[in-house]
Amino acid sequence: MREKADSDLVRRQNRLLLLEALRQHGAMPRVEMGRHTGLSPASITSISSQLIADGILEEASAPQAPTGGPLRRGRPTTRIDFNPKCANVVAVKVSIDGIELALADGRGAILERRTSRAATYDADPAAFGRLVADEITALLGRARTPARRVARVGIAVQGVADSQAGTVVWSPAFRTRNIAVSAAVEERLGIACRVANDANMIAEGLIGSDRARYGGTAAVIFMGYGVGMGLIINGQVYHGPTGAAGEFGHMNHLPDGPLCRCGRRGCVEAYVADYSLLRWASGNAATQPPSSNAIPHTDMLALEAAAHRGEPAAAAAYAKAGEALGFGLARLIAILTPSRIVLAGPGTRAMALIRPHLDRALEAGVVDELRRNVEIEVVPIDTDMIIKGTIDRALRHVDREIFAHGPLARRGRELETVA
Repeated sequence: MREKADSDLVRRQNRLLLLEALRQHGAMPRVEMGRHTGLSPASITSISSQLIADGILEEASAPQAPTGGPLRRGRPTTRIDFNPKCANVVAVKVSIDGIELALADGRGAILERRTSRAATYDADPAAFGRLVADEITALLGRARTPARRVARVGIAVQGVADSQAGTVVWSPAFRTRNIAVSAAVEERLGIACRVANDANMIAEGLIGSDRARYGGTAAVIFMGYGVGMGLIINGQVYHGPTGAAGEFGHMNHLPDGPLCRCGRRGCVEAYVADYSLLRWASGNAATQPPSSNAIPHTDMLALEAAAHRGEPAAAAAYAKAGEALGFGLARLIAILTPSRIVLAGPGTRAMALIRPHLDRALEAGVVDELRRNVEIEVVPIDTDMIIKGTIDRALRHVDREIFAHGPLARRGRELETVA
């Protein structure tokens, strides 16, 4: 009996190795799978054949060489890829006054999107999970996709998310705390659901897009309606025991500074987030409470334009943001010394205004020997890495918890398969 258990474990591990290689590197021939996994040709053939029989993978001929390119002799190369119909996942992004949803196929391609306005701040905490379930139902209805085809729902939220309990512990999007979300979605739709921090989902998306670049030790800083961090250690996003790790934005910058949305004073976010920049520019940062509403995009564009024109109050707001961000990064570098720091989110649009002050704070905050090997880069603001990362993480959970085990089974019943 022990021999069979050990054999099943090895089988699951080998299936997962192959699935992980395909997630990271895309469609590839079997011989290339061996290079990425270390498995023997016989194992690759056996495992891939079984995954194809299970409807998880499929074979496809490699694209033809472009006209004028070198001619290839012999049979065309056969590549293995995920069957896009193997399962679906849903990604949900909850932010202040809004819910964005995306339905993706088994390869991670987005099939349908939905965006809804929602008065999140005053939402009934007992009913919000059901609201999310209703939004998912509407998304699936528009896509004509039955819930039984969806293997997992991933929900990304700003603030502190307890992924184990499935709750939003605290978020500026809500007035109340400890809002249960996962249980309501699972009860209403019968789909496994996981809640996570939105900045962590950006980190998941970066790893999924380029593990060679982001797969070491790195930090991803989100700048926009808030300030968050996703921390990558040895190629894995560090979520902490409950999923609440990496709250960079709520690290203190100056004691007794302006009030942050979290209820404390002097957080990095109270200097860098969009509502903070507007408050500094108005001259009322010390006395004005943080706004509980989403800041209109046009307001931020107007503030950036004023700063570029050299208006003192607007320029000073971005100077304070750069200083707070720079000293925060200096502390991070001193503790972790990441090889790469990625700045992401709509706040990076003003990086030309922020960067000089950030660099001066970094120079003052950490010794050159620690700072010199850290590369700071900016992710284009039009890249929706929160949704992408939520999809990537959901699919990796499906690979590990369902596909690595064999036939498409979940909770004692089979997922509908499409030939």
